[in-house]
Amino acid sequence: MFETIWERDTMLKKTLDRSELYTVAASFRAAIIRAKKNCEFDRRDRMSNFPSGCCDDACDLLAYYLQKKFHIPSKQKIGVYRDDNPESITNHVWLMVNDIMIDITADQFPSLIDYTDGIYVGVESEFYRRLENIETQENYNIENNVRLSADYKTIIKYID
Repeated sequence: MFETIWERDTMLKKTLDRSELYTVAASFRAAIIRAKKNCEFDRRDRMSNFPSGCCDDACDLLAYYLQKKFHIPSKQKIGVYRDDNPESITNHVWLMVNDIMIDITADQFPSLIDYTDGIYVGVESEFYRRLENIETQENYNIENNVRLSADYKTIIKYID
C-alpha cells in the first residue's frame, strides 16, 4: 500500500531540542542582518528595518525555513502588548514549535524579554504572559507572495 504524502512528510520530520532551535534561529537572524547590512532588501521592504516592525514577516520566513530545511512545522502566536501609556499598543508575533517559543525579533522589547542577541528561544516567559488577545494561526505560505519569496532567497544566500 502507498503511503500518503502526509505520512511520508511526518516520518521525515526532525526533532530539534531547544539549543538546536536556538542555533537555527541565530543563523537565520544573522543572515537577515548580513543581508540588511549589504542593502539587499529594498528600502520600502519591511525587512530593511529588521528587527523593528517586521516580526510577522520574520516569523513567516523562519517558519518556511524550518519547514523546508528541517521538516519542522510551527505555528504563529500573535499578541498585543500594552504598557502604562494607554495609547501605546504594539502587536507582536513569534513562532511556536511544540511548546518552545522562537522569537528572532525579541530585541524590540529590550527591557521586557530575557534574550541573547535579539533572540528568545524557550518556554513562555513573563513578557509573553503579559500579552493580551493571544491568537494562534497557521504560518503564511511565502510562496504566495513575491516580496517574501524574494526576501527568503536573499536570506538563504547568507546562511552559514
